[in-house]
Amino acid sequence: MLVNLQRAQKLMKERQLDGLVASSAENVTYVTDYASWTMYTFKDIEVYGVLSQSGETALVLPIDGIDFIAQRPTHASRIYSYGTFHLERKPGVELDGAPARIVELRKSSVHRPSAAEALKQALTDLALLRGRVALDEHGMPQTRWQSITESLPEISFGPAGELFRAIRMVKTEDEVRLLRRAVAAVESGMQSAFAGAYPGMIEAELERAIRAVTVLLGANPGHCETSAGARGAGCFPGSEEYRLQRGDVIRSDCGARYQWYWADTGRTAVIGDPPRQLETYYRAIRAGIDALLETINPGVSIARLSEVAIRAVRDNGIPHYQRHHVGHGIGLEMYEAPLLVGPGGSRDIHRLGDADTVLEEGMVINIELPYYELGLGGLQIEDTLVLRERGYELLTTAGREMRRV
Repeated sequence: MLVNLQRAQKLMKERQLDGLVASSAENVTYVTDYASWTMYTFKDIEVYGVLSQSGETALVLPIDGIDFIAQRPTHASRIYSYGTFHLERKPGVELDGAPARIVELRKSSVHRPSAAEALKQALTDLALLRGRVALDEHGMPQTRWQSITESLPEISFGPAGELFRAIRMVKTEDEVRLLRRAVAAVESGMQSAFAGAYPGMIEAELERAIRAVTVLLGANPGHCETSAGARGAGCFPGSEEYRLQRGDVIRSDCGARYQWYWADTGRTAVIGDPPRQLETYYRAIRAGIDALLETINPGVSIARLSEVAIRAVRDNGIPHYQRHHVGHGIGLEMYEAPLLVGPGGSRDIHRLGDADTVLEEGMVINIELPYYELGLGGLQIEDTLVLRERGYELLTTAGREMRRV
């Protein structure tokens, strides 16, 4: 089970809520473990995960989603399907495994003509029809949110998006296990690509090498900014024209999902010896990462982390260093709360959490202090860690030195 049930019940109780309804793909997966590619791809499909204060859960899904849970079971207590999807059965053939479970689930699930009717039935069966319920606004247009709330006047509805973010900030061990697998896949791909880099290599081949290994390890690649030389200062797609040269510094920042949980990892390599200025700057950002790791502990404010990191970088070789954030939460989304922003940072692109947030045991965060300078190049160190009762456990394992290849 992915959902942090104890935390969810605590936060619901504080807000005097009887239940939660998830509608975004990530929140539905979190509540029910249902993670079909269809709801991540077709944004108009309605899927809901319902969680009651008692801990009972319900999954509302289109009837063709039954196939997914026949192969990969959901932890939802109750299943409600809707809509039409034609599926034939060959007469006289005895079914077993997932095909047999499709038949069983189609018979046992509560079916209604529409998603709205299926959701109403789920809320009724979980005794929420006259309760206080937070409805996730992040997975639907405003018109649908309004339609649902107006069609169920017996329920006192409020928004749930920020509450889901608050619940998901603290991970379960099942979530940490998936995050660890995602991190291992990306790190392996990155280190393999670095090991195979050589003068004359087409820059885009680095990205293809990273993606290939990531896929072999069971993860689905996401972003992959891997650029060399002066191009490392930009967040560019890999170039099919640029060829690596001796002395090029390679900045790599790549991500992937393993069973829908994200990794986002960054490292730096160099073909031969780096330019002296970039070598100096690299020592500075590494000093900043070291300062972060010395400071991170449950109870520390995210504003404190930002102040410590940026001061360390400036004191150790980049006096003009600026950074809008020094890290972020990670999980079912690549950027989750908390965003590690101090008084001098900014939230004008990513709006997650606030500077008063303090670290809690069980949070999984990324720390990063990249540097970009047009005409010179770029540098990257990005690590993932989970907060423990005292200190932290790193999920990334690669060394933080600038790797020479």
